[in-house]
Amino acid sequence: MKLFVTTGEIPKRAAAALDYQGDPAVLASGLTVEEVPEAQALTISTTSADGARAAQVANTFAAETVRYFDEGHQGTGDAQLSILQEATAIPAESAVALRLPAGRIPRTALAALLGLIVGFGVALILDRFDSRLRTRQEVHEAISMPVVAQVPRLKRADRVPGRLGVVAEPLGEYANGYRAARTALMHLPGQQVQGEWTPQDATAAGDGGEFQPARVILVSSAFESEGKTTSVANLAASFAETGQSVLVLDCDLRSPDAHNQFDVPQGAGISDHLVQAASESIQPLIRPTNVSGVYIMTAGTRLDHPAALTSRLEPILAEARQLADVVIVDTAPLLAASDVFDVLPLVDTVLLVVRSGRLTEQAGQRVAELLGRFQVPVTGAILIGAPARRAEGYGSRYGYGYGDDPRKKQRKAARVKEKPAELASAEPPTESRPAQRSLPEEASDVDNALRS
Repeated sequence: MKLFVTTGEIPKRAAAALDYQGDPAVLASGLTVEEVPEAQALTISTTSADGARAAQVANTFAAETVRYFDEGHQGTGDAQLSILQEATAIPAESAVALRLPAGRIPRTALAALLGLIVGFGVALILDRFDSRLRTRQEVHEAISMPVVAQVPRLKRADRVPGRLGVVAEPLGEYANGYRAARTALMHLPGQQVQGEWTPQDATAAGDGGEFQPARVILVSSAFESEGKTTSVANLAASFAETGQSVLVLDCDLRSPDAHNQFDVPQGAGISDHLVQAASESIQPLIRPTNVSGVYIMTAGTRLDHPAALTSRLEPILAEARQLADVVIVDTAPLLAASDVFDVLPLVDTVLLVVRSGRLTEQAGQRVAELLGRFQVPVTGAILIGAPARRAEGYGSRYGYGYGDDPRKKQRKAARVKEKPAELASAEPPTESRPAQRSLPEEASDVDNALRS
C-alpha cells in the first residue's frame, strides 16, 4: 500500500487535484508514509513552510488513495480503506534554542554582539600563536634586560638615508628617544645578564666602585632591518650635542651601511687596515661626517672574508679609545652572524636595538642567553617603532612646546595677517637675532680633536 501512495497513478491524481505543475514523483518524494501494524493503518505526513499547504497535500494523497482502492484497480484486491483522521498543521519544534528577533534593531544588535564575540576569539587565537614582541613590557620580559628608550615610528616621507632625526628635528619625540638612550649610557652602569637578569655592576673601576661611563659602546640587534645602523647614527649625533667627540666604527663587514647615514663615501676603512696588517695609526682612515663632532671609520673596500677580519679588531678599538670621547661600534646582528662575538669582549657595554613586531619571544630569549654567556655588560635595549601611548611619556606636544612648532608658526602668521595695518606699523623695530651662535673655543677644540 505504501508503494501505491508514492508511485503510479495516485501521485498523478494528487498532482492534478493540487494543480501541481511539476513532476508528480517529485511531489510524492516529499511524503512520509509510515505503517502502524497494530491498527492496520497508514500515516501520511509532509512538511512545508506553509502549514495549511502541508495539510492539504497530505489530505489530498489520502483521499486519492481511498478513491483509487474503492475503484478496484488491478493489484488492490478486496482491500477497503477509509480516512481515520484528516491531517492538520502542526508547528515543527526546532532543535535550535536561539530564535532571531523579529525587529530590525534587535537583529542588528544581536549581529553586532556576535561579531564582537567572534572578533575577540580571533584576537585571542592570533595573540596565542603570534609570539612577536611589540610593547615595552613584552620586550623586557623576553630579553631579560631593561628598555632604556622608546623611539616612535618615522613617517614614510622622513625615511631618507642620511637624514638623522636628532639633527633634523632636535626637539621632536624621535630625537628625545635617542637622548634617553644616550642618558642611560652616560649615567647608568652596564648590567650582566644572568638567568632572570640578576644585575651586577660591570663598569665599576677601582676598589671604591666608582662609576665610569662607558666609552666604547657596541650597538647590535637580533636580526637585520631592525634599525641598528640608524640608531648608531642618531646616537652619535646625540652624543655630539653634549660637546663630546664621537667616533663611529662600522664593524658590520658583511653589510656595511653606516657611511650612507652620514653621507660619506665608502673608501678605505677597517678592512683595508686589517688586510695590510699596518702598524700605523688609524687616523688617516678617519673621516669627518655631515654631523659636527662625529667622525667615522668605514668598513672598507676589501670584504672578501669578513668573519676572519673581525677577530683582529682589538688594536683598532684600543687606539679608538684614545682618539675620541665616545666610540660607537656598529656590528652584524647577533643571531644572523658570528662576527659580533669577537667584538663583545672588547667593548664597555652593549645596547640592543629591537624593532616592535619583528623580534619573537624565542629569539629574544636566545639573545639574552648569548649575552649572559659572554658576561658582557649590557645597558639595555631601544624599542623602535612601538605603538605610542600618552601614559608612557610626555608625547610630541611637550617636545615642541619649547621649540619650533610649525603649527604654532602657522597660527601666529595668521594672527599677524588679521591685525590692522596701523597697529603693525606702530610696533618699534627690533634687531634680528643672529642665525647661529658661535661655539666657544673649548668646544671647537673638542670638535676638532680628531682633525688634529
